Amino acid sequence: MAGKAKKQEAGGEDGKQGKSPMLMMIIVLVAGLAGGVFAGKNFMAPKAPPPPKPPTVGKTLDLGEFVVNIGDEAYLKAGVALGLKEGIDPKKLEEETPALRDAALMAFAGKTASQLNSLEGKYKVKEEIRERVNEVLERKTHEKESVLEVYFTQFVTQ
Repeated sequence: MAGKAKKQEAGGEDGKQGKSPMLMMIIVLVAGLAGGVFAGKNFMAPKAPPPPKPPTVGKTLDLGEFVVNIGDEAYLKAGVALGLKEGIDPKKLEEETPALRDAALMAFAGKTASQLNSLEGKYKVKEEIRERVNEVLERKTHEKESVLEVYFTQFVTQ
């Protein structure tokens, strides 16, 4: 009994000191393993591909000048050019010019001079022309969004 009392005073029961360093090593090992798994998932995982670049405007196709009788007994004289997606050759689309001009004319139809003279009205007509000519080109070439921009090279209402 005296021997047990001396052991308790000296540092505790048999084996308590031996378990403590082993427990610490297990905790450190588990924490290191968890950190490694976390780092592996977050830092070593394949990165998502960058988003595709938006298409850029390449060459233009000039549709020429339009003289259109618009509402309000007024006339519109407008020059229209199409900004094509990069890589599209305007010479290959020249045979479609009559259909493209028709689509642009239909966009002007029914508009009044006051609608066309406002900045907002011009932007709306540009967007409508772009949509209409893209529909025509998609039917003919099977390529979507061939026309990215519509440019007015002149614009006069009278």
